[in-house]
Amino acid sequence: MAGIVGVLAAIALVGAPTAASALPREDAARTIYYNSGRAAELAPLVDQAAEIWNSGVTTVRLVKGSGGITVVTSENGSAPGTASCVGCTRGTINFYRNQIKQSGAGPLRVVVHEFGHILGLNHPPDIGNCDKVMAGGRCDNAQPNAQELAAVERFWAGRPAPVAGPVDERGVFGAPALAGT
Repeated sequence: MAGIVGVLAAIALVGAPTAASALPREDAARTIYYNSGRAAELAPLVDQAAEIWNSGVTTVRLVKGSGGITVVTSENGSAPGTASCVGCTRGTINFYRNQIKQSGAGPLRVVVHEFGHILGLNHPPDIGNCDKVMAGGRCDNAQPNAQELAAVERFWAGRPAPVAGPVDERGVFGAPALAGT
């Protein structure tokens, strides 16, 4: 009888979660939520840009939702687009219709570029290089190159695993952005 009880107890424990399995995994991707509800005609490009980054990196995911990055489209601004922060999970991306048209850059490239800032990238020294989405320029290429993708992976690999509840962003906002990619 004791043997049967021991076997039944062992079977019950096999499927039971352990305290360690309930903790966030160190290799879990960080999630950055974005809201494209105020992006107007650029909303489909915002979703497409998120998919471009998501298909190239594994340490961070851009997911449509609220409480993270708000995407806004306006008529005029200082550049085709601006990101309020570099390497953050909360902030604003602004797109400016007239400046996108005047820039000569493909609109999808502009959107991917601004998400690149959110993901931790700055402008490289070779501005105008069409092989790099972070280089700006009169280009249509909207695909981050291997160095840009690797820089995003490195940046987010060192970030804490996702946790439930409010996130303390002080360490993220103070982190150095990756330049020269």
